[in-house]
Amino acid sequence: MKLSIIIVSYNVEAFLTQCLISVYRAISHLSDETSLSGSDVEVFVVDNISVDGTCKMVEERFPSVKLIKNQDNVGFSRANNQAIRVSKGEYILLLNPDTVVQEDTFLECINYADKNPKLGGLGVPMFDGSGTYLPESKRGIPTPWASFCRISGIFRLASKTKKLNSYYAGHLSPNENHQIEVLSGAFMWMRKSTLDAVGLLDEDFFMYGEDIDLSWRIIKGGWENHYLAGTRIIHYKGESTKKGSLNYVSIFYKAMLIFAAKHFEGGQATIYNFIIRIAIYARAGISIIRRLVSRACWPFIEGAALYLGLFALLNFYADFTGIDYNWNQAQNAFGIYSAFWLFVLWLFGGYDKPWIPRRVMQGIVVGSLVLIAGYGLLPEELRFSRAILLLGALWFATVVVLGRITFGGWRLGAKPTSRLIVSGDSDAIEIKKLLQAIESFDERTEATTVISVEEISTIEDVVRVHRIGEVVFSGRDVRATDIITALSNLAGRTVVCRIAWTDDGSVMGAGGPGPDPVTELDRAIYGPSARRTKRLFDIMSSLVLLLSTPILIITGRSKWISLSLRVITGKATWVGFDIPPSKNEVKHRPSIIKPFDTDDDRVQERLNLAYARKYNWFEDMKLVLQALLLQSVN
Repeated sequence: MKLSIIIVSYNVEAFLTQCLISVYRAISHLSDETSLSGSDVEVFVVDNISVDGTCKMVEERFPSVKLIKNQDNVGFSRANNQAIRVSKGEYILLLNPDTVVQEDTFLECINYADKNPKLGGLGVPMFDGSGTYLPESKRGIPTPWASFCRISGIFRLASKTKKLNSYYAGHLSPNENHQIEVLSGAFMWMRKSTLDAVGLLDEDFFMYGEDIDLSWRIIKGGWENHYLAGTRIIHYKGESTKKGSLNYVSIFYKAMLIFAAKHFEGGQATIYNFIIRIAIYARAGISIIRRLVSRACWPFIEGAALYLGLFALLNFYADFTGIDYNWNQAQNAFGIYSAFWLFVLWLFGGYDKPWIPRRVMQGIVVGSLVLIAGYGLLPEELRFSRAILLLGALWFATVVVLGRITFGGWRLGAKPTSRLIVSGDSDAIEIKKLLQAIESFDERTEATTVISVEEISTIEDVVRVHRIGEVVFSGRDVRATDIITALSNLAGRTVVCRIAWTDDGSVMGAGGPGPDPVTELDRAIYGPSARRTKRLFDIMSSLVLLLSTPILIITGRSKWISLSLRVITGKATWVGFDIPPSKNEVKHRPSIIKPFDTDDDRVQERLNLAYARKYNWFEDMKLVLQALLLQSVN
């Protein structure tokens, strides 16, 4: 066997398809130009539990591929190692699924490698989808200085010098063959005997960094890494991870820290760790600032529109009534009105993505009612007319709704275009029958995906890949704990979630049973609005209890003082229940009071689900008061 090609896939079916087409064209060209045949090349695809139909596509369109199906996302290094261990080729090629190789790529690489017996690894020029040369096609060892120049951007000042751009080997022409230090994991051609000598990919690297580590070990093992300019490939880059995301930054720089700990010592390691950590904090800071600016955009625009609208209404009202108002006082009053409206809208989750119509309208209505009801308690200089407040409320609602529909892509009452059912095999059929019976659900016109209870851990990927608009959980087959955890994984996505109870023929959403397909089970206690409200309740109630310290001591409830301190400092929450950590790492504070207590695990789960699904701070207050009066906290 001359060559073993290994591709690790993760939800990139379309890219993998064109990659495999190009691979087999290159194999055919190799057979035409040499004495080698197709049997001298083997192709592996190691799939890390893709949910987009990747495995089915490979089995149907490329039956000669040796497909390895993982039941978990084991990462890049471990997946490649799985195939390397069973491969038989003289050469091993690790190839990304988002690449396209030229017809002559394998031929050129084999000819070059055969002529260079000391060659341990080989890279080639890579171009992105727009035809731009990718500098990571050839790289140097990321020493502290090289990493600093790369991270800080200083390398751009003299990108063709070794002094400032050794990271990308800027002093080496991309159009000539060279001996280099670091290969790219997107196209990593290696001699099998080299891997036998220096070891496989280090599985401590989940993603990123493993190519640098192995490249360095190849050189330290007495072999050479080369750059071959005689052929090219396309590398679309980062289809499995968005490069600008904070998640990518975290994964990449953590990999660099592992690399530093493994290969650097003493002062060099200290400097490298310092540089990497500064880079992590800087990128995280930039990400947070961008997020805050993005979130501040809508409140600023809507606040300005509300503020100016109130002046326009006052001007109209003054002309209509003939009353001469103090416009200087109006500036202060309308500023306070606008700020209060925006605060209440924020408090109800009106600025949390996705925008949920119910929350937005609740925020506007509650803010308006509080202002109108408390109008008489305001200082005289802040009072103009209740009519202004009423008209202002209508104006604010109009601005918010029309603005978000026109410029924010908000669609009121939009029906989900695709549906996901999470259940066992038998209940999936019953759920479909139930949906057909209570609403205009038709499988022939609506895209429907079904996953088993065992696959619920992949729900976020399924929703993203298949662009799911609605998720229906089987109340009979799926544990409440798993439903709540799944909902936390979907937080921040515009997804309608409901629970189907086929035993009693109902489909439950946040508004209770009913046929409306856009009733949200909107991640309730995991939603930003609910978490914010819960935290505000914890702080306010703890403050009240701390102010009542003398009474607590006199009545023998002094332990509530220390409990209040734990809650107000964020170390605990008054009411809650234990949920396993979710994929999105939603933080769960330890709870002091459980909302329900029963020996029946199934009943406990359903009660917990009810609490999480329809969270209300008033229920927390009742439970805290009950525990305080009965002294039922241990």
